[in-house]
Parts: sequence; C-alpha cells; structure tokens
Amino acid sequence: MGILEDFYVGEVRPWEQFGFSDDPVYRMYSKKIERLEHSLMAGRSKKEQEEYQELKYLRTVQNNMELQRMFLYAFRMGAAFAVDLFGE
Repeated sequence: MGILEDFYVGEVRPWEQFGFSDDPVYRMYSKKIERLEHSLMAGRSKKEQEEYQELKYLRTVQNNMELQRMFLYAFRMGAAFAVDLFGE
C-alpha cells in the first residue's frame, strides 16, 4: 500500500512518536546535555530547580510549535512541487 492509501485508512499518524535517534552523535549530545543539567542542578535550591524545570518545559513547548510550523511549511511545499510536476 502507498502512503496515500495508508493515510486514507488511518495508518499515517504524524502525531505519534517515532522513537529516538540511534545516531552516535545524537547520543553523545544527549549524554553531554544530561551531564550538564545534572551539574547545573547540584546544590541549587528547590525553587531554582523548579524554575529550571519550567524553563525546560517552556522551551519544549516552543520547540514543538516551531517543529509543527516547519512541518506544515515543508508539507505545503512538497504538495506545491507535486502539483507543479503533475500539472504539466
């Protein structure tokens, strides 16, 4: 079945997670981030830790909004390419 058929029957669910990258560079960055976050939190007050967690949450929300915007832009661009390609 092609992607259009999969989409029609509900097998394409872009909102689902598709797992984590197994790229070694991605994993290296993840470990570095984890070490830095742990280091930054050591010795901080409960209030500072809560503020940091809120900051991380807000950045995640903002990043997800940007990813959604980028996805929609790219999808529309791909559709415009298809229309142009098959319109001739």
